[in-house]
Amino acid sequence: MSKIVKKALDCSQDIAKEMELEIVDIEFVKEGSTRILRYYIDKEGGISTQECEDFSRAVSPILDEEDFIEGTYYLEVSSPGVCRPIKKWEDFIKYQGREVEIALFAAMDGKKKFTAKIVGVNEEKREIILETEGKELHVPIEKIGKANLAFVF
Repeated sequence: MSKIVKKALDCSQDIAKEMELEIVDIEFVKEGSTRILRYYIDKEGGISTQECEDFSRAVSPILDEEDFIEGTYYLEVSSPGVCRPIKKWEDFIKYQGREVEIALFAAMDGKKKFTAKIVGVNEEKREIILETEGKELHVPIEKIGKANLAFVF
């Protein structure tokens, strides 16, 4: 996590909690010549555009006051979408029973990318138990490069 993303998270955690929102992810990216600080927020039952706007209005003055980003940037706040990223251990626990798209740092069972169902977690070993192609696969969380909820029709 970059220093800017960490500071942005620190500045906004209390606001999100007060608004009963979850900060799913924060990115600080350069798109062309534009720099963007992008928050992805959510809550149980989904997020509205009004809630994104309200969060943006609440966090913007704090970011301005802290002034930890040199130069100009745009602030964006949006929903993580139906294929939301799964980044935290708590997310894997929360989304047990759901289909996920997983990308590993190194191949397991001959694959680096696959779609699977989270059928359990082993907290002691910090591993996710996935069902893919009729087989169970135990994946240590540190081997997961990227994970998203899968969009199921």
